[in-house]
Amino acid sequence: MKRNAVVVLIISVALSFLTFSCGSLGAFGDLLQTPSLSMEGISINSLDTEGITFNCDYSIKNPYGVSLSLAGLKADISYDNSKVTTVSSNSGVVAKAQSSTKNRFNFKVPYTSIINLARSTSGKKTLPFAVDGTVTLDISKVPALSYLGDTLDLPVAADFDVPVFKPKMSVSNVAVKMPTLTDLKNQLIDGGLGVIKAAQVATTLLSGNKITADILDGIDMDIDFTFDVNVANEGNADWEFNIKDCSLKTAGGALAKVSPSGKSTGITSKSATVPMTVSLNTIQSGAFIVQLLNKSGSNPVFMLDTGLSFPDTKYAKNIPLSYSYEIPLSSVKKQ
Repeated sequence: MKRNAVVVLIISVALSFLTFSCGSLGAFGDLLQTPSLSMEGISINSLDTEGITFNCDYSIKNPYGVSLSLAGLKADISYDNSKVTTVSSNSGVVAKAQSSTKNRFNFKVPYTSIINLARSTSGKKTLPFAVDGTVTLDISKVPALSYLGDTLDLPVAADFDVPVFKPKMSVSNVAVKMPTLTDLKNQLIDGGLGVIKAAQVATTLLSGNKITADILDGIDMDIDFTFDVNVANEGNADWEFNIKDCSLKTAGGALAKVSPSGKSTGITSKSATVPMTVSLNTIQSGAFIVQLLNKSGSNPVFMLDTGLSFPDTKYAKNIPLSYSYEIPLSSVKKQ
């Protein structure tokens, strides 16, 4: 009987020790947790005339009761194991205590690199790129991690597609649309000039000779300033090019509204020409009209805001792309 009691006692002590040990190991395991990094995805941040800027989003989980600062970031952006560019930084968000904190870095892939790499791919519409690097955290404030040193490197890696794309935009066929002599004379008469004066002004405006700044004073009529915007994609990616807004900054600093001619402002073909028209009123823009006709003065600046989409990719639609062009007055033709 005594022997059985002893056995039971030994078993009870062993079970108690086992329970205590497992609990202690669990607590110790919690102390040994290290911060971790999770990838959130890669998106297109913006487009410009030089390249595509991407966002790389990630989050850092910090299990400790103190915040951890970002000590550094370094990553290679590569295609087919060949480095295209490198991104590095010594600043960023602080990984908040006992929570997950989101952060991002961005990088630009130049169009020249995209087009050059695509030449050997037999017409591919996208290229497989990769991000591979490390995010370094300052862990010097966490005694439990002292065995790792003062910093901890967390791997950051992801694959993403780059559209084979390079936009090309230009302005051509800049002209002032002048009425015929008869129509111009009639418009001037309708605007309040006498027959003789209207004939004199109309002849002067159409002569091609230099005109004085006051020739349009008191005259109310509209004259169209026109030009073509040529748009092309030098890559193979399918695209949707949508015109959002366009304006003309004149010599006096005013913004004149520019209207695309035609019903469609969207382009899906590899290249297209979009005719543009600026309707100028002589009362509001008389000085600028005189400069156009004289081909002298400060050059106007055409500004174009567009939205681009790449249907074969997962990226957001209508990514902004802006373009501006200073139109030389010397290139203006009279039609």
